[in-house]
Formats: sequence, C-alpha cells, structure tokens
Amino acid sequence: MGKAKIAAERVFKIIDYPSQIDARASEKTGIKVNTSTFLGKIEFKNVWFRYPRRKEDFVLRGLNLTINPKESVALVGESGCGKSTFVNLVMRFYDVDTGDVLIDGVNIKDYDLHSLRENISMVMQEPIIFNYSILENILYGKTDATNSEVQKACELANCMEFIDNQAGNNEALGFDDSAQALLKEMADNKAKVVALIGQEKYDEEI
Repeated sequence: MGKAKIAAERVFKIIDYPSQIDARASEKTGIKVNTSTFLGKIEFKNVWFRYPRRKEDFVLRGLNLTINPKESVALVGESGCGKSTFVNLVMRFYDVDTGDVLIDGVNIKDYDLHSLRENISMVMQEPIIFNYSILENILYGKTDATNSEVQKACELANCMEFIDNQAGNNEALGFDDSAQALLKEMADNKAKVVALIGQEKYDEEI
C-alpha cells in the first residue's frame, strides 16, 4: 500500500503539472481552422529551438523554410539533426525558443490547438495499435467519423486488402451507412447504447 501511495503521488504530480501549451485555453481564444479554405502552407521563420531538458544544445538554429500546399517534401539527415523536431513543432507539441512557425500565414500559437491537430494527419515511423478492433483504432483519429469516412480513410491508407484478409469482407467492419443498417446496429447493441446515452435519448433516436 505504501508503494502504491508513493506511485500515485508521482502520477498525480505529473497530471497536475501545468502545461506550457494549454489546449483547453486555446479553445476559448484560438482561431478555428476553416476546412474549406485551409491550404496547409507551412513556414518556419528564423526558428531557434532546443528541448527543455537539453538547454545547452540547439537542435534548430535560425531555420527558414517554406513548404507550399500540395508539395511533397522529404527531410533527410543523420539522427539528431531535427527531422522529428520539425514535425513536433508543426504539431505544436513544443513551442520554439525564438522565431515563428506559420500555417497559412497564421502563427500556430494563435490557432485553437484541437482544431489545428484535427486537420493534420501524422503517421509515426513506429505506429501504435490499440487493443481494440480495426474500426475503433481508425475512429481514434476522428471519433465522429461516418462509416463511409472510415472506408475512405482505409482506401487512402492502402489497407483495405489487409482488412479484407482479417475480416473476410467489408460488411464485417460495418461500413454500411444505410438507415436500416444503423437501426439494426443500435438494436443489436441496445444495452451498450442505452448505457452510453440513456434510455430517453435511445428511444428518441429509434
């Protein structure tokens, strides 16, 4: 019990530690991304950056770079030269020490962080698969995605063949968007749905 208490104190200390990049605060004042006009032009202007735990060593030193919409760019270099750092700064996992990172001419510090990240896709070199179904893993990226959007994402990721081999056919993943199919799913999973949204809401939806 003593060890568990000490471990819990350490965990809660980390959870309660104030973040320098507060996503909740940015929801109130940040700029929402307009998906109809969002182009994705990325600009680094005189960016200097060093990681908080390595203050003596700058990873980026006055980086100036522009990536225009629809361009494909490869960052190549030895380990530690700043390739992953570049991505971390675009996703705003860290803030630069000096300089500016702009997307579509807007400093990323001025964006609503949730809105910004919802409009950027990132595939890690070592992808993490959660212990759930393929469908649930895909929905983790956009929890309100329709079945059609999930299927489109699978096609863009070139993983339909893998899914077909795993599931046998697309219907096994519930890709049917028809009202009849959705009603059947609700009925088949009534207990789970009621537990999630309540009986009154369930009856209303049915």
